[in-house]
Amino acid sequence: MDTPETIDKVVWNKEMLHVFCDLFIKAIDMEMRPNTHFDKADWKYLQTSFKEITGHTFTKKQLKNKWDGYKKDWRIWTKLISETGMGWSAELGTISASDELWKTKIQEIRGTKKFRRASIEPFLRLKFNRMFSNIVATGQYIWAPSAGIRRDDNVGVAEDPNANDEQPNLE
Repeated sequence: MDTPETIDKVVWNKEMLHVFCDLFIKAIDMEMRPNTHFDKADWKYLQTSFKEITGHTFTKKQLKNKWDGYKKDWRIWTKLISETGMGWSAELGTISASDELWKTKIQEIRGTKKFRRASIEPFLRLKFNRMFSNIVATGQYIWAPSAGIRRDDNVGVAEDPNANDEQPNLE
C-alpha cells in the first residue's frame, strides 16, 4: 500500500501527459472501459503501468483528478471550436474571436478563459478525442423528437427513388 511518503507530488511535463494519454487509450482499446468509467482493477493497472513507464507513483485519486481535468478542458475546447463566431488563428495557434464574444463565452462557460491565449496541441487533441469522445455529451449528435425523422430511423425501409431528401414537415 502506498503511504504519503511514497506518493509523488510532481509537476506534469509534456512527456508524462503523453504517457498518461497513451496508457488510457491502450486501456480503452483493451476494453477496460466498457461504459463510461474504469473499475477498481483497471485503475490499479493504470497506476502500475504509469509507475513502470515514468517512475512516478500516483494514487487512483490523483490519476482520476488528472483524467477529469483533461476531460473538462477537452469538453470546453470542443464546445468553443464548434461555436458560431469562433474562428482559428493559424498564426497564433489559438481560437480567435472578438473581445465581446470572448467576454460572453468566459461568462457562459466556466474554464474558458485559459483558451483565449492558449490551445490544446493538435496531437494531444487527437488523443483526447480517443479518450473522451464516446463518454462526453458535446451536442454533436443531438436529436429531439420535434426535429423530425432521423436518417438512421429509416434503416431497413425500402427507399423510394422519387422521394425528396428533405425532412417532412410534421407540424
